[in-house]
Amino acid sequence: MANDISKTAIINLALANLGQKLVHDDAEETNTARTARLMYDFVRRNLLRAHDWAFALRWADLAARDVETPDLKLPYVFALPADCIFVKKISYKDVPPCHQIPYTLFYDNQGNKLVACPYGGARVCYVADVENTAVFDPSFVACFALLLAAELAVPITGDSQLAQLMLAKYQSKLDEARQTNKIEQFEMPEKTSAFVEVR
Repeated sequence: MANDISKTAIINLALANLGQKLVHDDAEETNTARTARLMYDFVRRNLLRAHDWAFALRWADLAARDVETPDLKLPYVFALPADCIFVKKISYKDVPPCHQIPYTLFYDNQGNKLVACPYGGARVCYVADVENTAVFDPSFVACFALLLAAELAVPITGDSQLAQLMLAKYQSKLDEARQTNKIEQFEMPEKTSAFVEVR
């Protein structure tokens, strides 16, 4: 079931943690809202990379690209999905899973994200650059608000000790999320059912 959290709500959660006046809309032209907008996506992407959030993990078949590889030992080049911000692992058709198979990430002259691999038929498990707040996990929202508060503390309040307090609270919440994953033993399968994909 989708939640009703919004970008403005997340910003207000961060501001509430700092004891600051809330904003009516994240697009308003106040110093607080402008500073929050500046930090929002930077913090969101860093948090997505910090933990295996189930809502942000994706599997995708990779499309081959005919470009020069940076490593002659890795002759196959593939384009990574446009929304990929972190590669978790790469597997290959007809190749037994092995954590030691190397690959190299690089960019072409147009700034496209590519990966050089030793085999064809590559498939990637990656962290997607999820912007839709409706799919954010409650634990992610809690961590996001605290990490955003930590980043906003100095520019908005000038209080570096408050920033450290928010960072410590964020780390505690992130540790809780990691512990929950261990209990659930979450793993993103390569093949998902139609039911899971619809959800």
